[in-house]
Amino acid sequence: MKQAENKLLSFIEKHLLWIAGAILLYISFYARRNVLYYLSGDMKAYLISWYYQILDHHGFPSLAYRIGNYNIPYHFLMCVVAQFQGEAVYLIKYLSIFFDYVLAVAGALVVRAAIPSDRKERNLLTFIAFFLVLALPTVFINSAIWGQCDAIFTSFLILSIWGFLKDKPALGMIFYGLALCFKLQAILLFPAVLLYYFCSKKFSLLHFLWIPATMAVTSLPGVYYGRSIFDFWQIYKEQAEMYPYLTMDYPNIYYFVPNDYRLFSKPGIILTFSLMLIVYCVIISSGQKKGYAFHDYLRFAIWTGYTCIMFLPAMHDRYGFPVEIMLVLYAIIFKEMYFEAAASIMVAILAYVPFLLDYTPIPLVYVAVANCFLYAVVSYKIWKGTVYPRTKLAAEQAE
Repeated sequence: MKQAENKLLSFIEKHLLWIAGAILLYISFYARRNVLYYLSGDMKAYLISWYYQILDHHGFPSLAYRIGNYNIPYHFLMCVVAQFQGEAVYLIKYLSIFFDYVLAVAGALVVRAAIPSDRKERNLLTFIAFFLVLALPTVFINSAIWGQCDAIFTSFLILSIWGFLKDKPALGMIFYGLALCFKLQAILLFPAVLLYYFCSKKFSLLHFLWIPATMAVTSLPGVYYGRSIFDFWQIYKEQAEMYPYLTMDYPNIYYFVPNDYRLFSKPGIILTFSLMLIVYCVIISSGQKKGYAFHDYLRFAIWTGYTCIMFLPAMHDRYGFPVEIMLVLYAIIFKEMYFEAAASIMVAILAYVPFLLDYTPIPLVYVAVANCFLYAVVSYKIWKGTVYPRTKLAAEQAE
């Protein structure tokens, strides 16, 4: 009996991560399955209606029409889930939940690729990255409760980072193009991709052509049914003009000014791009003698995304989703900014709750104060850890 127990214990010790992974996978899916019944305002007003319009047009032939305000790739995936039997809310949420797991895989790939193979805890940190992404409250809420699809485009954004990390810029551009196909918000990280091009000098400007090429290819199902290959531009133009509000519940600087979109929107856009231009010029010039590594690029992507959602008008409560994921991955890889990653998740939850539950535990103006402070801390640490050492080095060499 003791020999059998020893063999069992030996087997468990040898395959501990796999056994724990199987259990955690079941728990993650079971937890999501238990809240599928919940109907958010967006689900009632938009997603279910779009689903039944697709059914009315017999699935894939509905691609000939503009249904909803999402792009053709998401419409195509809705047509795929419409082929299955079941309640609309369940099928729509299962689509988003599937990409929770894609997002977790993407996060694990980035962590594994960023950590040297001789680092002992590489397998453990890869494991942690996968299940921590799945367990994040924002990821769980976004798909399983809200029924939103932010995990889809964020999965491709994270995979684009993985492509750049693996020195495969074409792959990185294709994944970025896929992210942009699903959500216009992916454009917020485009300046970081440009910065990576200038700082890395590892690929040609022609690689950027993979982005429109990917968007064109993903439009082909709609083109087959008579849509224009440029239809996605019109959809995104309409989305950009749809919400004339300074903020759509994202706790940023616009909680401290009157909600006058006409007065403050253009100055906000000018401020955002002026700030990024100044910082980017300093980054590029400071990195001329000593190049930037992957962790620097990840930092710049975090700062770029965070700057956009803090200063651009019409930012929704969910627009911080990619930044939150990147902060978590950064904390796992480099063992720093743990507090900032956790705080960003808390800010997002406090922004989600008023819309989802019609309950405001903390007024969003106070959350905005905390978020501004958090943004300042993240910006300072990125500057201190990346740009400042290089500007100091350049000054010393000039002397």
